[in-house]
Amino acid sequence: MKPVWQARCLAVLLAGCFCSMAAAQASKATTPTSPAQVASKRVVQQARDAYYSLRAAGLDEFKSTIKPNWEMVLQEQIQSDPKQAQAALELLNGLHFTMQLDKNGKVTVSHRTDAEPPNEKVRQGFEQIYGGIDQAVSGFFATWSIFMLTSPFPEVDSVYQLDDLGGKYRLSYKEGASEIVTILGKDLVINEIKVTSPQFVSTIKPQIRKSDKGFVLAGYVGDYTPTGGGGVVHLDVKIQNGPVDGLQLPLTLLADSVYDGTPTRMELAFSEYQIKTH
Repeated sequence: MKPVWQARCLAVLLAGCFCSMAAAQASKATTPTSPAQVASKRVVQQARDAYYSLRAAGLDEFKSTIKPNWEMVLQEQIQSDPKQAQAALELLNGLHFTMQLDKNGKVTVSHRTDAEPPNEKVRQGFEQIYGGIDQAVSGFFATWSIFMLTSPFPEVDSVYQLDDLGGKYRLSYKEGASEIVTILGKDLVINEIKVTSPQFVSTIKPQIRKSDKGFVLAGYVGDYTPTGGGGVVHLDVKIQNGPVDGLQLPLTLLADSVYDGTPTRMELAFSEYQIKTH
């Protein structure tokens, strides 16, 4: 029940927040008239079509159980004090988590415990873990949804600029006070998304896997730097996807993060999916 859980989960949450901005839709544009506008529109449409979409595949919502890797969380304690670590593992393994992603992409995390906490200190530790898991899962799926539910590209008929850099494209647009720049190859694989706002500068470098149904998110490396104060985050996420009722869904999530210089690691497993499709 260490406070490091707050740092672990905040790192994932922050990554989800800045990537959510990258997915925000730009302002609507008028019908393109110049050849350059028509060509740009064609590329953006091709890019949107190239990525796997769970919505297009029929997903409405799903539920899943979540199992944290507590041995990884307590790795140092297991080595230094195995007896105390075993007692902690027995308590932690009595915590059970489930999540739901609804039709609007909203994530809700629920929890229950096999037994009431034996004392106030443990109860407070449980509450910290509940909040941490909620933030971590919500933050992860905020990023994941951009690539797997909606699209990492703006609407085809919105306002943006597409520059041909030779071997790559540079796609830029604004959302409110934020400037968003996406670099992608001629194969339409995203190399980097950068968001610059008055509050922070952030980047995400997705790891894209090609499938027979389109590009699938297999992980990402992200950096978040506030314009003032602490809260600098570096995040390296690896996702193991697998078929569930014919849909590609995450089975495990491994996140290595550095929050203001402090490294942490967490692993979550997703199973017992309940799928609703249209």
